[in-house]
Amino acid sequence: MMKIYLFDWISLSLKLFHIVVGIAWIGASFYFNWLENKLNRVGNRDEIDGHLWAVHGGGFYYLEKYKKYPENLPEPLHWFKWEAYFTWISGILLLSLIYYFNASTYLLSSDSSMLPSYGVGLSLLGLLAIWLVYDLLCKSKLVDKPTIFIGTLFLIITLSAYLYSYIFNPRAVYMQIGSMIGTIMVANVFFVIIPVQKKLVTACIDKTQVSRELGLKGYIRSRHNNYFTLPVVFTMISIHYPGVYSGSYGWLVLIAIMGILVLIRHYFNLRGVGQATNSLIGLIILAIIVLVFALAPSQNKSEIQQMVSISEVKSIIDRRCTSCHSDNPTDDVFVVAPSGFMLNTEEQIIASKNLIYQRTVATNSMPFNNKTNMTETEREKLKVWFEGE
Repeated sequence: MMKIYLFDWISLSLKLFHIVVGIAWIGASFYFNWLENKLNRVGNRDEIDGHLWAVHGGGFYYLEKYKKYPENLPEPLHWFKWEAYFTWISGILLLSLIYYFNASTYLLSSDSSMLPSYGVGLSLLGLLAIWLVYDLLCKSKLVDKPTIFIGTLFLIITLSAYLYSYIFNPRAVYMQIGSMIGTIMVANVFFVIIPVQKKLVTACIDKTQVSRELGLKGYIRSRHNNYFTLPVVFTMISIHYPGVYSGSYGWLVLIAIMGILVLIRHYFNLRGVGQATNSLIGLIILAIIVLVFALAPSQNKSEIQQMVSISEVKSIIDRRCTSCHSDNPTDDVFVVAPSGFMLNTEEQIIASKNLIYQRTVATNSMPFNNKTNMTETEREKLKVWFEGE
């Protein structure tokens, strides 16, 4: 019991830290991309590329962007990198703590015969492979053709989600793709953006020329990270919404939502430079409406005609659910009821009927990974009971 207690505290601390540093990193990304779009490029001194006046927190601020670098290196000079590094490190620790250490339960699909260590290896391989492929694309001529570049990268991510859907459970697929994109983002910072900034600082100290291509290289990677932010945030919160990730085509839903989020980010970037169009808003709204209706629960009439009693429902719950959701769980992983949710009595079952319906019928997301092998007939009986209440 003490082991589980300490595990919960470690998990909670890591999640809180991950969210805080993630907010700092994504907030900085949003701010600097907004700043780049809003800089006034008119009426500047020769060495200034743009300036901006802002008011916040009871005061006025004035910012300038240099075309190359200032006359003397300012002290102190603030860097934005540790937010990215700590977000990725804490994310990998959470991935390991939750998904890797209990891979047979949290990572692999319920019908998988793969060894947990192989599943973890394939997950780590995906994190490395996606960066190598993305980096090669950025170093190719495709980077100068944004539409083809984005289409190619999107296709690679789609293929990855599809392949992982045959190995991992639906929730783990979302975490895997989110981790892969997050790895691209932090690798951009570590291998490209920060080295470019270090070269700019060295040039400022040595008073040497800075090529336009050098600054553009860092800018492109930073811009890519800006488009990745919303999809990564979505994967972080998606695990709480089984209606999205559950089902045979959960991987396709993930890709569709990521596409919509990229379009939303693109709209705001265009809006920042006064180029946003109403047609793009219309496309985004239409895509959301289509997706919502496509994911709507089936309204097919059940083949089970007779009424289902609460005693029969309790029998199903006892066989399939109370190994975890009881005051004395017998499951090998969940030694305490997840979220304190218990279904020991008929009264508890009746009070929780809406949640039971959502998780066992509408989304088929419970039992978790169908660990206790709830049958379709049993789900149908739960549906009939719910509709007859």
